[in-house]
Amino acid sequence: MGAVMVVRGVARGVVPAAGPLRPLALATLLSRIGSGLLMTVSVLYFNRIVGLSIAQIGLGLTIAGLFGLLSAVPMGHLADRRGPRTLFVVLSLMLCGLSLLYLVVQNFWQFLVVSVVLTVIDRGAGAVRAALIAAITQGPDRVAARAYLRAVTNIGITAGAGIAVFALHFDTSTAYRSMFVLDAVLSVVAALVVLAVPRVAPQPKHADGPVWVALRDRGYLAVAALNAAMSIQYAVLEVAIPLWVVDHTDAPRWTVAVLLIINTVVVALFQVRSSRGIADPASAARATRTAGLLLMASMVLFAGASWGNAAIAVGLLAVGALVQVLGELLQSSGSFLLGFDLAADHAQGQYQGVWNTSMSISTMVAPTVLALLPLGLGVPGWIVLGAWFAVVGVLFVPVVRWAAERRERAGQIRTAGA
Repeated sequence: MGAVMVVRGVARGVVPAAGPLRPLALATLLSRIGSGLLMTVSVLYFNRIVGLSIAQIGLGLTIAGLFGLLSAVPMGHLADRRGPRTLFVVLSLMLCGLSLLYLVVQNFWQFLVVSVVLTVIDRGAGAVRAALIAAITQGPDRVAARAYLRAVTNIGITAGAGIAVFALHFDTSTAYRSMFVLDAVLSVVAALVVLAVPRVAPQPKHADGPVWVALRDRGYLAVAALNAAMSIQYAVLEVAIPLWVVDHTDAPRWTVAVLLIINTVVVALFQVRSSRGIADPASAARATRTAGLLLMASMVLFAGASWGNAAIAVGLLAVGALVQVLGELLQSSGSFLLGFDLAADHAQGQYQGVWNTSMSISTMVAPTVLALLPLGLGVPGWIVLGAWFAVVGVLFVPVVRWAAERRERAGQIRTAGA
């Protein structure tokens, strides 16, 4: 049974305070550098080296994503029963080994099988990781820890993308394959670093209620659904903006890179600071409501970029990106707290599985929503999308209040029955 100390004082400057967050942050940095490598080169590798078409790659990843939806809740439940630290290390090492199978893929069906297996394990590992964070943190420190890890994630992905530039420059099979090997090496080291986090004791099994408590918690499911609806905004810069800038504005193509840099730098510098003051579900809901209004304003600014000359378009797009990332900071900080605090403590892994699954669904539907609204309808589509974010943000306050009251009543019943 081991115990784990709770994080107190998440970070002093750049480095986390001594404690379990420090090795977890280092592991996150190493693994996300690997993620940045593969995000940059994987599609080109499968297309140019393996010979798969873009349609085949997209179809394979979509099918893999659908299968991945099935693993987060069961793996989260297993983390509750067995303890998340060791399970996360095991799953991470499995991912490292299996990811190298991409190097022997020669056709679509092999690509599909490897992608499905890896995605199922990866989605499950994500839920287990969230359960580990829940176990080593409490209250406001939990939000700050997630915010810090998100900032580290952005730094790692950016660094990985920078390293992958060398593979893009040489554009050879060896160069691309070396990125997969480097990702595996970094991921192995990252998994072993997590062993420095003290072991987390498994949660005792409760025989007086249903096993899948998270799937029966209507309040939590409602908040997770709202969060998924708001999280469509994460895909705006990646999916909608590049095509919008090139096809609908007079802004130069390099504007797309500038907007991505604005987002990455602001998240890295201010994600932790934006989490301050978010200490309970009520404050998290209010922050998310503000995020929805900021996102609405940013969508209007993006839409307006289609009406001006190059200078005006660049200005409106840059301001829009800045306003959007401010909304993103608030929404992500609110999400960090709500996903943890509205969950039952004895089933955090299972609840994090539900939360991660809702986010995966959001990631899957976002490209379609953006294709139908801003890219399909133009300016009216941007306005509709902005109104969507505003309405969802406003709904957070009453829905979170209802979910928190349900959680409090459930806790009182459990205490009375103990």
